[in-house]
Amino acid sequence: MATLSLRQLAAWGALLDQKPAAIRVTAGRLVKEDLLETVRRGVYRVGPAGMVLKNKASEWMTALDQTRDWEGAWLCVHTAHIGKANRRNLRSRERAFRLFGFKELVDGVWIRPDNLAHTATEMYAALCQLGLEPEAVLLRSDVIVQERGQLPLGLWDGGALNAGYERGVELLQRSQKELKGQDLRSVTRETFLIGEHVIRQINADPLLPTECIDASKRESLVQAMKQYSAFCHSHWAAFLEQSE
Repeated sequence: MATLSLRQLAAWGALLDQKPAAIRVTAGRLVKEDLLETVRRGVYRVGPAGMVLKNKASEWMTALDQTRDWEGAWLCVHTAHIGKANRRNLRSRERAFRLFGFKELVDGVWIRPDNLAHTATEMYAALCQLGLEPEAVLLRSDVIVQERGQLPLGLWDGGALNAGYERGVELLQRSQKELKGQDLRSVTRETFLIGEHVIRQINADPLLPTECIDASKRESLVQAMKQYSAFCHSHWAAFLEQSE
C-alpha cells in the first residue's frame, strides 16, 4: 500500500461506515498538513510529516529488539519551564512521551528506565521528532530519590501489562480461528480493526525491563501479531484489488 487511490480510500472508509465525502475532505486536510501528499490526481501516499508516525507505527515488528538489560539508570526529561499554554504542543509532547513509555513523576518531570537500545542523545532526537519541544532538557540519572511519593517503578502497573499481553494473544488467536471461511469484506474489516488495536497496544507498550514485567508474555504477543499479520495481508491485497 505504498500508494492508495481515492477510490480505495473510500472503500476502506466504507468498511468503517465512513461516507466517501468525509474521506475526500479528510484526505484534502491531511495533504495540507503534509501527512499525505498527492502522487497524481486522486492518488496519495504518506507525506513528509506522516513518515515519522508511519515509521514509529511500524516499530511493533522490531519491538523485541529495542530493549537491553537494565542497569538501574533512568532517563529523565524536564519540561516544567516550557509550560502548558499551547494545547497543540502539549498534546504532541505527551504523545511523544506516551509512545516511548515515559511517565510523569512530578509535574514537569517525565521518566522511564534506561533499558532501551537508544542512547540518551538518540532518545532526545526521537522524542523531538515526535513532538517534544527542543527546549526540553533530557538527563540520564543513576538514581532517583524522593522523600515522599510513589516509587519510580510504581508508576507502571506490571500486572496489568502482563494481563494485557495475554488478552491480546487470546484476541488474535480467536479472531483468526473464527474468520476462516468468512467473506472478504468481513475478514478485511475485522482484521483491520483487531490488527490496529493490537499494534497500538504493542507500540504503546513501555518496553519495561524484566524487573517489572514477564518478558515471555510480551514476546508471545508480538509473535502472535506477526502471525495474524501474515494471515490478514493476503485478504487486504484482494480487497484493494477489488477496490481499484
